[in-house]
Amino acid sequence: MIAIPLLAFLFAAAAAEPTPGPTVAREDTMSTEVAPLLVKAPRVTLEEILDRVARGEARRDSMIQDQSFRLTMRIMRNVMAKTPPILMQESVYQVYKKRPDKVRAVKLREWKEKQLQKKEDQKEGGSGGNLDFDADFGEEIVNFAFQPRARREFRYSIAGRDIVGNHLIYRIEFHPKSPLDPTNPSGLVWVDTNDFVIVRQEIRLDRSPIPAIIKGFDHMVVERQRDGDLWVLKRVLMRAELTFSIPKFGKAFDFALLFDDYATNHGIPDSLFTGPGKKPAGAGE
Repeated sequence: MIAIPLLAFLFAAAAAEPTPGPTVAREDTMSTEVAPLLVKAPRVTLEEILDRVARGEARRDSMIQDQSFRLTMRIMRNVMAKTPPILMQESVYQVYKKRPDKVRAVKLREWKEKQLQKKEDQKEGGSGGNLDFDADFGEEIVNFAFQPRARREFRYSIAGRDIVGNHLIYRIEFHPKSPLDPTNPSGLVWVDTNDFVIVRQEIRLDRSPIPAIIKGFDHMVVERQRDGDLWVLKRVLMRAELTFSIPKFGKAFDFALLFDDYATNHGIPDSLFTGPGKKPAGAGE
């Protein structure tokens, strides 16, 4: 008569005071293994990739009938000194383009360091630092080495393949076939195979084209951004190191072009490019 209540009390006490130490869960899931399956398929050749890139870039170009964007140019000096870099010049343009050959660039604002402004004022008709624009939509600064006519000037190799999200990205290196021309660069591009367009490029020059003034160029970076169905320029960055240091300037400077506020195929009227005060294609304002 006493044994049953005593056992019940002991079980209750054991439940109320668990044994100290780690508790190990009991694994009740199932595991299985599947034998690896070797898939044999022909890999896309480098020649075919280059052909697809040329077609992808041409297709991107053909999709644009008119376009406007804002462009900011910045030049920084004193970039290799221990002190912070100094803004030397900043210019902002609104650019309009329309097929087949219409272009207009309106300078929205410009700021120059006092010493640079003073030198420009002393020049007759000088407008140093202004940019020239053309009516082309091809963005050759990105794809110059991947146009069909460039095949005879460069050699190519696949540097790697990466998966970014649901995109397969090819990294392709290019080098000039002839070392005689110092203006022909080497580089590395990132190709998005969803559209077969170049989304990023790094460029370097093994030799300076003007060694008496410029010691060398740190690699230039060109990046694109997605704007609707198109890849368009986002920024161009470059650093140049001078052969000698210039007082109040330093031994190197950074140059940057920043692109934003795109509007593509919105129907820019022809009247924007004609009339008093408008300049012909290829000229900035």
